[in-house]
Amino acid sequence: MFLIPIEYRIENEDESVTLDFKREIYNKDKNHEFLKDIVALANALSNDTYRYIIIGVKEQSGFKEYFDVKRDDVGDVANYQQLIDQNIEPNIPISIEYVEINDKNLAIFKIGPCDNAPYMFKKDYRKIKQGMIYIRTGTSTRFAKRQELDLMYQNRQKINRKDIIVGFNEKIDATLELLALSETEIKNIPSKVRRKEIQNEIHHRKMPYYNRNISQLMSSSMMWLDREKPLSSRDDDELQQMLVNVDREYRDHNNYYLFEEVGHRLNLFIHNKGNEPLKNCTIKLRIPIKDGFYIANDIYDEPENYSRLINNYQQSRYPIVEKKESLYIITEKINTIKQKLPTELFQEEIRLVIFPKFIDSNISIQYEIYADNYPEVINGNLSIKVIKS
Repeated sequence: MFLIPIEYRIENEDESVTLDFKREIYNKDKNHEFLKDIVALANALSNDTYRYIIIGVKEQSGFKEYFDVKRDDVGDVANYQQLIDQNIEPNIPISIEYVEINDKNLAIFKIGPCDNAPYMFKKDYRKIKQGMIYIRTGTSTRFAKRQELDLMYQNRQKINRKDIIVGFNEKIDATLELLALSETEIKNIPSKVRRKEIQNEIHHRKMPYYNRNISQLMSSSMMWLDREKPLSSRDDDELQQMLVNVDREYRDHNNYYLFEEVGHRLNLFIHNKGNEPLKNCTIKLRIPIKDGFYIANDIYDEPENYSRLINNYQQSRYPIVEKKESLYIITEKINTIKQKLPTELFQEEIRLVIFPKFIDSNISIQYEIYADNYPEVINGNLSIKVIKS
């Protein structure tokens, strides 16, 4: 499985139990704060293998400000690792990486793999006493509770998070490229086609050669071939009203065309490499609501095609799609996710449409999977890369 680039996470995610932003590097006077943050992040109840401290980012009210970090000020990773090894048990490996965002150089402490919690102080260090166990919850740090310690041990003893991989297609990729609608596909949206027909008829009537009587006579002679009254036989007021109503009248046609004919169908795969299946699972996706990116609420039938009604009112197996605040929330329930083989998470593929304004952009997907026999939520982040058709 490919990890989502850390640059993308820095720019698009808020602080969390696995992501911590710092304005500047820890100085020697704050070594105890550094150790405390390392332990808390490593103990966080998350299924992410790695945790990150990003140096050079200040976040306030959802807005991020970036500051240049000099490598000389950060220093050698070996010194940080030695400090951790001398004061914390079991061992927590770290590395230091550097990225550039908005022309600013940022430093990243990559912590992990964090698969042996609980982590604790093995001796007194300044204000911190031997045996202290810190945990990060949300964006804050505190002492771990007994219940949280129990969960840490359960996570080690039951299905291992490293055995559960979620992604796109059977390769379980973390990033998927999807095409934006082409200009031709946009022009062929049914309401746009109909609007153009109405506008052409209105324009045609303004031409000096137009003869209303002849046009009406021709259209009336052909009306028996048409399923509806032709535009040429409608009066001017009717045409103007049709322009006003065209989007509403053709909503079903648009939905079928966009989501069933030219849009994308998306599914996620899970590979459970563990020794037991996941039971009574609930899958949730959280995807930002953005103008120009749309997810269908259901499978759309072709207008005037009543096959689903004829077939005993066949019930859709499409997942539940809700809009809450600024997110699409997509929910599906699965009785059992078997082990050893990649499994599709959704019975029916999710329909979505992406307009050209998103070309060269990324759309984030946060997933959560709950199972009766796994103590914590299995969560992570995936990304759709929008490309030109």
